[in-house]
Amino acid sequence: MKVDKIDDAELSKVLNRLGEAAVNPEAWRDIMDDICKAVGASAALLLQSDIRTPDVPRTASIAEATELYFRNNWHLRDPRAKGFPRMMAGEVVTDLDVMTPEQIRADPMYNELLFPSGFRWFAGIGFWADSAAWALTIQRTGREGPFEAIDKQLLAQLAPRLTETATLATVVGRTTLTAMTDVLDRVRQPALILNREGMVLRTNAAAETGCHSACNIDPLSRGIGVQN
Repeated sequence: MKVDKIDDAELSKVLNRLGEAAVNPEAWRDIMDDICKAVGASAALLLQSDIRTPDVPRTASIAEATELYFRNNWHLRDPRAKGFPRMMAGEVVTDLDVMTPEQIRADPMYNELLFPSGFRWFAGIGFWADSAAWALTIQRTGREGPFEAIDKQLLAQLAPRLTETATLATVVGRTTLTAMTDVLDRVRQPALILNREGMVLRTNAAAETGCHSACNIDPLSRGIGVQN
């Protein structure tokens, strides 16, 4: 039976704090903790649509379950993933939007991971970080109860603010990395900025000169690689 509800005033306070994460990535965990308190939930984590790695930002309360989620490859067969396109279209998606109660009770991931970890219900909120699609997933226990229609309406106000914050954070991060490559250029050290797929986003002049003069040598063995 549900005993908690969303505190709109507390959620508004969290919205006003989101800007902190744009300049300090370490702030995400505290902000997600505050979101959980405001919406009557126990845990939250951030997931990217096309890149899933175990180091995703999350609250401490779901750290162990997240490790098991990736270790046992549940991220490759998560039944809730079918709701991701709807999240990115602006809808707050819950378990009951993509599965029936019977399907939830019979699902392997729920029975082997979520239920034993104490989690039962979730809500997913899609947002953009520049061109990357992300979702904030909020987890409730059985006692906290499922997210209802009014909860989804209140949670929807998070999406545009999350997009603003994450996009700004991406810009700030790239500006910082660009400054790093410029500094290394001044001391004639080659530098590359790579994305998670290993694609080069930016090089400095020293790296370009090195690559031209020794094209058969791995650029990373000649200088410093910075991953974005």
